[in-house]
Amino acid sequence: MSKNIYFIGQLGSDAGGWYIGADGKIHRVPGWNPEAMTDLAAAVHVIRYANLVKTAGFGSQIMKEAVGFAQKQLAEYVKDGGIVVISGH
Repeated sequence: MSKNIYFIGQLGSDAGGWYIGADGKIHRVPGWNPEAMTDLAAAVHVIRYANLVKTAGFGSQIMKEAVGFAQKQLAEYVKDGGIVVISGH
């Protein structure tokens, strides 16, 4: 089974992106809800920085919540086991 690979611009943008389909062609993905993208961007930042927390259990609890939220948000837009590549700064 082939997977779609999604290329998404800066998080928090409703500009959309592209994916390479199973047919090997590039397909356009319409923009996402800007408010949802802002929330997803915040969750990705939380995940990134929660990993740096050294207090036992604290960082992992934060990550658990943030990862769950991010997975739920991505599941609304990424279908069929697609792979998301997120560019950031």
